[in-house]
Amino acid sequence: MAASLTRQAEEPAGLSERERQIATLAGSGLTNREIAQRLYLSPKTVEAHLARIFAKLDVRSRVELTRRLAGDTSPERSP
Repeated sequence: MAASLTRQAEEPAGLSERERQIATLAGSGLTNREIAQRLYLSPKTVEAHLARIFAKLDVRSRVELTRRLAGDTSPERSP
C-alpha cells in the first residue's frame, strides 16, 4: 500500500503511468493517431485516456495540458 501512495504522489493529480505517457505525448504535439501508433493502442483508447486526463487535471485543451505538465498554473491568455 505504501508503494501505491508513493507512486500517486509522484504523478500529477493521480495520473496512472499510461495516462502520464499519453499526457506527455499529447503535450509534445502528437495527434491521437500518432500516440496510438507509438503505444500500440487504438485512437479511441487514446481519446478515452485523454478525457480522463483532462478531467483529473481540470484542463480543457492540449495547450492547458502542456502548461499544467510544465508546472505553469497561470490562466490562459487571450490574444
